[in-house]
Amino acid sequence: MADRHNLVVILSDQQRYDTMACYGNDWIQTPRLNALADESFVFEAPYVTQPVCTPSRVSLLTGLYPHAAGPIMNKMHLDPDIPVIAEMVSEEYHCGYYGKWHLGDDLESQHGFHEWVSSEDGHRPEYTRREYLRRMSDYHRYLVDQGYEPETEVAGEKIFDAFQRAELPEEHQMAAFLGRGAAEFIGRNKHRPFVLYVSTFEPHPPFYGPLNDLYDPDDIPTGPTFLQRPEGGSLVNRARADYNLQFIDTGVTPSPDEYIVAANAAGLGNDVTTESDWRRMRARYMANMTLVDRMVGDITDALERAGIAGNTAVVFTSDHGEMIGDHAMLEKRSFYEEASRVPLLIRAPWIGGGDKVPGSISQIDLVPT
Repeated sequence: MADRHNLVVILSDQQRYDTMACYGNDWIQTPRLNALADESFVFEAPYVTQPVCTPSRVSLLTGLYPHAAGPIMNKMHLDPDIPVIAEMVSEEYHCGYYGKWHLGDDLESQHGFHEWVSSEDGHRPEYTRREYLRRMSDYHRYLVDQGYEPETEVAGEKIFDAFQRAELPEEHQMAAFLGRGAAEFIGRNKHRPFVLYVSTFEPHPPFYGPLNDLYDPDDIPTGPTFLQRPEGGSLVNRARADYNLQFIDTGVTPSPDEYIVAANAAGLGNDVTTESDWRRMRARYMANMTLVDRMVGDITDALERAGIAGNTAVVFTSDHGEMIGDHAMLEKRSFYEEASRVPLLIRAPWIGGGDKVPGSISQIDLVPT
């Protein structure tokens, strides 16, 4: 065992780089991530290969650019013949995947992972047979066991969508569910080498959750691009900004059918007619980072209890960032820093840690590393 190091990869969803103290944010409440950063190599300027969920996740798991692996946009599936990291390690390793997959069928164990805990009901093949649609994720079944009932109908079946999940108490949020599951995996497998991926949904929109009141929106710092039209930007980005700014100009909140630009759908359910509204979304987005932080604490505590923290590499990163009002835009799908630059921590105690790594780095290098 001493010659075989473990690997734990923790992946948040839609987390921009400036959401942690090690990247200059001195007010956000993420003590467990701060502690991890103190022991890690902190990469100062990591960039995703493509600031969209599926293509970015493909690179994180395969070490290939999206166009080489196949999925260049959401709703495209990773071919079974394209290997991911679980298929690259030796057969001695026990591999687990917990959480959001978003590379095809989220419900089925695949690509060399021996343990599979699913968290998304909606990410599955679109040609799925009716009997398959009745199958739900492990997280769905957990919520039903806790007494909750799904409210959103998809293809005749009820699921827990992101908006309903955001209303749940903290102990039933996806991050908490996955943190507990990952801790159990570590305890069960501490005597053999393992690879564990933990992929949560937070702080992905909608921009609210159980910690909505953690920050006063009026105290949230903003930069010079907040709600400012990107005059030198592309036509698409200017159109996205104009679309959002019109609601401030008119004071009219858009109805759901007015969200004609897909990249604005993340703001659905939020008022967007004043700067205060945008600050509120920003504050709640940052509050959801504390859910991620506590999940990270569950995982690192489990490594300590198992006595294998010194023999386990921990990688923390995200699939892309979030505009959340900068350049007057929401969501991702641009190469502005806020959307394409993410945090990246690597803790490998037998190598060192506690250092900043300057310069740009692409996530394409993580798998070969």
